[in-house]
Amino acid sequence: MAGKIKGTGGFTQKAVVRIGLLLSVVVVLFAFGRQMAIPSSYGEYGRYRGDNISEVVSKAVNYAGGGAATCRDCHQSQYQAVFQKEHGGFDCQTCHGPAANHVKKPKEFSPTVKADAELCGSCHRQITGRDDAKIATIRIDSHSGGVACGKCHNPHQPRAGLGGSN
Repeated sequence: MAGKIKGTGGFTQKAVVRIGLLLSVVVVLFAFGRQMAIPSSYGEYGRYRGDNISEVVSKAVNYAGGGAATCRDCHQSQYQAVFQKEHGGFDCQTCHGPAANHVKKPKEFSPTVKADAELCGSCHRQITGRDDAKIATIRIDSHSGGVACGKCHNPHQPRAGLGGSN
């Protein structure tokens, strides 16, 4: 009796062979699918996709060059209010976002700021290890009661009118 193991029925051996073939097909399909899904530049710089660098570099620059000095030319009062106070070390685009289009066409593009806990909290949220002496931190959940920061604070002069150091 060819194809049978002594003490077992032929069905068991055939089932093992079929399961083995099925498993082999699944492994081959997985390996092929994985090869097709992984970009060719993956692994060029360790566990990263090498083409990512050239893709990011090829994107158009949205930030206005020249930093805050570019904004100063048209927004002198805001510039002086900010750069003599707490937020003076930041570029205007830190909060106002990319402004290259505003510089090119000021009447068509206007950067806006939503002075809420999400934006302000990115720097001022109380986090273990953040130095409260360098950056004023608050417990956002209990500080404002859900009111947007801009309702009480002028981001250009955050402590003005609140008993702060202005």
